[in-house]
Amino acid sequence: MEQLVLLVEEKLKEIFEEERKRSTCHQFQAECIDIMEKFVMGPGKRLRPLSLLLFFIGGGGKIEEQKNIIRTACAMELLHDSTLAHDDIMDEDEMRRNAPTIVKTFYDKYIERNKEDVKTEKFLFMSRGTTYASSLAIMTGNILYSMAQRLCLESGTNIAEMVLELFSVLNYGQILDMSGLNTVEEYNLNIIMKTAIFFKTTASIGLTLAGRSEHDIELGKEWGEHFGIAFQMRDDLLDIDPLNGKLRKMGSDIKEGKKTAVVWTALKEGVLSKEEKEFVEGILKLNEKAFDNQEAFTKFLNILRGKPSEVVRQEIKEHHQKALDALKQLQLKEDGFSYLKQITDLLLH
Repeated sequence: MEQLVLLVEEKLKEIFEEERKRSTCHQFQAECIDIMEKFVMGPGKRLRPLSLLLFFIGGGGKIEEQKNIIRTACAMELLHDSTLAHDDIMDEDEMRRNAPTIVKTFYDKYIERNKEDVKTEKFLFMSRGTTYASSLAIMTGNILYSMAQRLCLESGTNIAEMVLELFSVLNYGQILDMSGLNTVEEYNLNIIMKTAIFFKTTASIGLTLAGRSEHDIELGKEWGEHFGIAFQMRDDLLDIDPLNGKLRKMGSDIKEGKKTAVVWTALKEGVLSKEEKEFVEGILKLNEKAFDNQEAFTKFLNILRGKPSEVVRQEIKEHHQKALDALKQLQLKEDGFSYLKQITDLLLH
């Protein structure tokens, strides 16, 4: 699996070199490509390109006989990063993968070149810096998407159409997220539209290029749906894990009035005592003021880490098993199956 990651990362570097040769006619374009490349090449598991390649290999495809397969896998990484570039604007995030986000990078460059402007605590609240950084980050995300789509066209219009559908659903998912998720059903739909859809698509593309049947492709989508749902639930658990050291996202979700899988579970009848549930509901109503009383906020987190987290872990196990069942029914070749099982088992760690 490490070898596949290396192949993807080497090919990504080649793709950015191609982009430089194709698109660089001004120094600022070169700077934008450098920023994109640094962001894309940052640390990450590369699960989306990896899953595509593993379904292709497991489905009987041979990398050496399908010259564009690595480039198609790279398209999944570029598309994923294009959505992250936009998400970070909407969420006002300054850091991702322990490095500045694209919007923060453009903002910092704006400040360097306009030192008369005073930097504020919340960088996106500054109008001129906001307009500059947000606009460039939006366009950068669009460029990453266009790069991804160009790569997919090399594998045929049917693959490009799958990616168009993926991108459309991802954007509708983001709209739903920003509009407010008022029920657990809406939260679950949002997970499918923002996370699971990606893994459903990578499985579909990999199996399609391997020449597998429509029935097998549906099984791949089934894996993607259960894996994607559980993947997001696991991420929600990590956000309140005291050993994980990244409570920032949990805090921002509460400030924005968002609820994670753990919070929705806490609000279900019978999960918490009446007193605990009322306490959780009270904290959620405070939004950003929840941080004013650190003792109360700590109590809130400890409640979530109890029974609600146990329930979510059980749901993750159920989705994990259903994802494995779909993999087994596919009767993949051993090398593809074993690595896909390793990826699926990440849900339990």
